[in-house]
Amino acid sequence: MQDDRLALYQRECQNSPQIVHALQELPLIGEDAISIVCRYVLAPALGGFTQWLLKEACKAQKQRLYFLARDGYLMYRAALLFCEKQRLPIECRYLSCSRYSLRIPIFHLDTEAALAYLCRGSLQISLERILTRAGLTADEKEAVSQELSLPYGPTVRLSHTRLAQIHESLRQCSTFLAAMNRHSAEAMPALKGYLSQEGLLEDRTDAIVDSGWTGSMQMVLNEVLSHMGRIRPLSGYYWGLYELPVHANRTLYHCYDFSPTSPLKAKVFFNNCLFEAIFTAPHGMTTGYRKLGDQYVPHYGFSDARRNAFVERIEAEIFPYIERLAEHTQILELSSEDLYNDRTIIQRLLQRFMAAPSPAEVACFGSLPFSDDVLEGEEQPIALPLNEKELTQSHPLHKLVAISGRGKLPPRESAWYEGSVVRCGKHIRYHLWQYTLYQWMRYSRKRLMYMRGKRRDSRYG
Repeated sequence: MQDDRLALYQRECQNSPQIVHALQELPLIGEDAISIVCRYVLAPALGGFTQWLLKEACKAQKQRLYFLARDGYLMYRAALLFCEKQRLPIECRYLSCSRYSLRIPIFHLDTEAALAYLCRGSLQISLERILTRAGLTADEKEAVSQELSLPYGPTVRLSHTRLAQIHESLRQCSTFLAAMNRHSAEAMPALKGYLSQEGLLEDRTDAIVDSGWTGSMQMVLNEVLSHMGRIRPLSGYYWGLYELPVHANRTLYHCYDFSPTSPLKAKVFFNNCLFEAIFTAPHGMTTGYRKLGDQYVPHYGFSDARRNAFVERIEAEIFPYIERLAEHTQILELSSEDLYNDRTIIQRLLQRFMAAPSPAEVACFGSLPFSDDVLEGEEQPIALPLNEKELTQSHPLHKLVAISGRGKLPPRESAWYEGSVVRCGKHIRYHLWQYTLYQWMRYSRKRLMYMRGKRRDSRYG
């Protein structure tokens, strides 16, 4: 079966002279699904993105690129290699940050925005998770729980209806607001110190690089830097963006694979959760900053040894390809047609791997730990083992019932649904067809909402 996948990937790669040349005489480190996917899917994907990124950055005369932890780690390593071998006039830096480390310091600046962010849904959302997102201590969480007097425990998973009720209750909870604002104000000086130390207030043309999805990290960084006195807004380069923050300056967001207005197919058959689980760093999430002597240093959370070993293997498998690509293709000589052709091939390779994986691929990648929350903890296998009844909960009709609040309990959801379907092994085509239909509906709605917002921005300036 995996031999068939290998032949499939090889045929696809044959359509790109660049990819073929980089793959020639490249030894295959292993013979399992990880080695095959790394060589024929992930390596071309990282290489194609890095070429596009550096060509666009050179064209825009960017002097410095900040790669955001942790999704930007392998991108950073690849860009460093290209810049060194091709002597590109770009400085690459790795910026240790996370949604958590950037958000907490600004909560006290806008309570409504803070509540909207804290009460966002996730696979394992509960009151406990919301209070942890806000940085509350165990004693403060207990005090808030007592003041709210909910008829269920703080660790119970919340439905859409209950989440909306919690949002409103926290808005009126003085104990919660006081604790949140205090922790937020205390965290701001160290964040400002770290960002200043990393040169984000210097007079240089710069941009951030990240996986993407909503563009919120760029928005938050710009908000913090504006408070610090920076006038020029940061721009950003991304693998893809499903949407943008309200009233965002769209000219500052640059996408490789897909943007909010891109054709839906690229989004429907792409899994951002799997992308994040693979393209990560061998260290924990940035939880904050502290001053040691004259330096501000990031504080990392716990990182599982197995995850670190996986990242190190991925890097070892991918980077021989990246080195050959950097040696034999000059970025500044690449045409837009070359980059577009390779991107189309990379989209098809990722689609086969993400949306129609083989059992061997699910066995190798499906157990990767993943959490879609802003904090680590309570990770689940990315291809969560689900039975047929649970798989059905992600079909369009069941999704509509859950969103309407009429469902009794929030369904168990998998971050890599396609992997869970293959892992279950029953009625695979039917479940994948139903989920694809749901994805088309989901992203059609997102695009419609984005276009409505775009027209409003144009109308009201």
